[in-house]
Amino acid sequence: MYKIILLLYFSLLVTYSFGQDKVTVVEHSTDLLKIGKKIYVLEDQKGDLSFKKIQKLEQQGKFELHDKDIFIETSSESIFWFKFQTQNKSSTDIWLNINTTYLWEIDFYSPDSLGNYKKPFQTGVLRLEQEKKYPSNTFWLPLQKEGNTSVQTYYLKVKSGRSLEVPLLVGSLHALEQEKDKGDFITAGFVGALLIMFLYNSFLYFATRKKLYLLYVFYLFGIGFSVTFANNYTYWSEFFGKGDFYVWTHTHIVVWITPIEIIVSLITIFYLELRKNHKKLYYFLILIISIIFLLGLSNLFIPLQKIQPIHQSFLIINAIINLVIAYWVTFQRKKNGLFYALGWTCLFASVLIFLATINGFIPYFTYTRNAVYFGIILEIWLFSLALSDHIRSLRKENKRVVQNLLLKAEKEIEMRNQIIENQKQLEEANTNKLKLQIANQERMILRNIIDNLPIFVAMIDTEGKYIIANKMYEDNFFLPISHIEGKHYSKVLPNKLTEIHDSYINKALTGSIVEFTDPIILPNGQMTYSYGKYFPVFDENKKMKYITVFVTDISDLKYKELELQRLNDTKDKLFSIISHDLRSPFAQLKGILDLFEKGGISEEELKYFLPEIIKNVNYTSDLLNNLVYWAKSQMSGLHADPEEFNIYKLVANKENLFDKEIKGKDLSFTNQVAQETIVYADKNMIDLVIRNLVANAIKFCRKTDTILVKSEETANDFLIIQVVDTGIGISKENKTKIFNEENFTTLGTHKEKGTGIGLKLCKEFIEGNGGKIWIDSEEGKGTIFSFSLPTKAK
Repeated sequence: MYKIILLLYFSLLVTYSFGQDKVTVVEHSTDLLKIGKKIYVLEDQKGDLSFKKIQKLEQQGKFELHDKDIFIETSSESIFWFKFQTQNKSSTDIWLNINTTYLWEIDFYSPDSLGNYKKPFQTGVLRLEQEKKYPSNTFWLPLQKEGNTSVQTYYLKVKSGRSLEVPLLVGSLHALEQEKDKGDFITAGFVGALLIMFLYNSFLYFATRKKLYLLYVFYLFGIGFSVTFANNYTYWSEFFGKGDFYVWTHTHIVVWITPIEIIVSLITIFYLELRKNHKKLYYFLILIISIIFLLGLSNLFIPLQKIQPIHQSFLIINAIINLVIAYWVTFQRKKNGLFYALGWTCLFASVLIFLATINGFIPYFTYTRNAVYFGIILEIWLFSLALSDHIRSLRKENKRVVQNLLLKAEKEIEMRNQIIENQKQLEEANTNKLKLQIANQERMILRNIIDNLPIFVAMIDTEGKYIIANKMYEDNFFLPISHIEGKHYSKVLPNKLTEIHDSYINKALTGSIVEFTDPIILPNGQMTYSYGKYFPVFDENKKMKYITVFVTDISDLKYKELELQRLNDTKDKLFSIISHDLRSPFAQLKGILDLFEKGGISEEELKYFLPEIIKNVNYTSDLLNNLVYWAKSQMSGLHADPEEFNIYKLVANKENLFDKEIKGKDLSFTNQVAQETIVYADKNMIDLVIRNLVANAIKFCRKTDTILVKSEETANDFLIIQVVDTGIGISKENKTKIFNEENFTTLGTHKEKGTGIGLKLCKEFIEGNGGKIWIDSEEGKGTIFSFSLPTKAK
């Protein structure tokens, strides 16, 4: 008998030893373990197995050991069961994080103290009535308490109509929160980068009105929602509550993803000009778009688990087609599509890294799991470069058109020279009457040719007299051709033009070709820009006979060039402010958070830094607000929309807005504007002006200083508002810089920073509403900012 007992004991010992390596053991509170290779999986294809049946199947060895860090499966109607074991040797409770939002229904079976399994805890994205065990975007479930060191067995039952990706992480709440913070930080950075590019390309669209920029703005908007949704951040779908819309976004993903895919292909069509240059590729891409549209529409009637595999296949096909077309057009047709192709390449590389991560080919951690974020950021950056390259291409194309026009004019003049030569030969061979007829006929032909050219064309002899001039001279100088031909150019051109062209003609008379680009004021007062050439023509003895002249109006090109330069300067200013003033506060905040995450500083030390963090965040908020108004005023112009409103209330609101800053410096703030004071101006603009002036006064006040806002009506229906402070004042040198120098700023009394654009905005907005702004200040005693506004419509 004792031999049988010994044999049984030995068998149990061997079984325990071999099974122990599949137990997830948490030894430290900082451990965060991926348990994908320690779980057993069973597929319930019909979805009708009970928990008791599952336990029997487990005893029969029907569960299969999973061999990858992450469990993945294509969308289907099957239900999947997971079994895993844990042992808690740490000094804290341990939890399970089902790190996904793809699961519609989750049943969690955990043993009680006697090892029995009762009613499961039910959760999942479509179980709207069930609260989560822990407030997180994914599903966190409690496992073993501190001190419970026994091996515990747990079961999970999951169901979803989407493709399954089930990362299972075990660790303490602290370890799980640290991992979640990494994902939150990456997502915040991604959304911030998208927002900057969204604003920048929106400005470009409103400035240029190009459809391509509008499509790209919609693409950025859609990517912001879809990629964060795919990476477990579904908060936007909860905006209207967890009701019908929330369920619809999860069960009809194909419907609302489809427009984004279509926009991607439309960008390819517009950017690479497929309809114009590559019609076969254009119609092929339209065919793919149509199929994707029909698949998206079908999700309204066909369940997600049936349509998603087909949709994903076409999504991949569409992406590959766009990538291949971009490279083909770039390298075969010499088109400027390289940046666009590289953008697609970055996106593909990030998707490959993501797929390699969830399939176990490379280690699973936050940065590889979220590789698509980085790929899309690179793609967006390269797409933006591609759009900038597109603008440069358009500019080159415009220049080419002008050059072709000038070349055509040169050829026409060469034709004229040939006609003159033919005329000479005919005159030598025929009678005077025949010569005259031929000359008149040729002159008529020449006249018809040059009179229909959209440029100034003329011939001047060596004495400076016009031999011939086309109708452009008659139309623009208000003289008939008969009063131009045979006259000296100084008798035809206005005095200022004569002074300019004296040097050109004198140089051409020396035998040199003269090329010029000048602004011209026509007799009607119109300002134009011209481009022209003087060509000396010689006889067979190399003696100059006459000078051919042509001048064309390049005003449109010049204005476009000036506008492009202005937009480029605005872009440079915008990026300069973003890279220097906006990046610095975020860098400081990131540095402190990184130190806290790595344990470099404690919570108490973090609290010590909180005031500085809040100050930086407030500074960044003010900067963004001013930056948006400034950029809009620079790129598309802000136009005042005046109305009558109570300015007393605006001032009172600022006292409430800056209450914390006022109390922080122990300042006295007094609003002496009469309560019923009405002005006629753009309310939003004046609100920003008062906010900037009050913020400026607070910035340069010392402790216990005073701030006073008062008003005074004038006799000419204007109101003067003054923001008076007893702060440190402004030096005479700095006072001249405030409204004149770009981005001039100084530190406040508590080292507060500024952007240098707030007061410039104030000046633009006040003058845009028909008022004026000025400064009175004495260093060490205080400052008075005064501005005037009309009290009623003129």
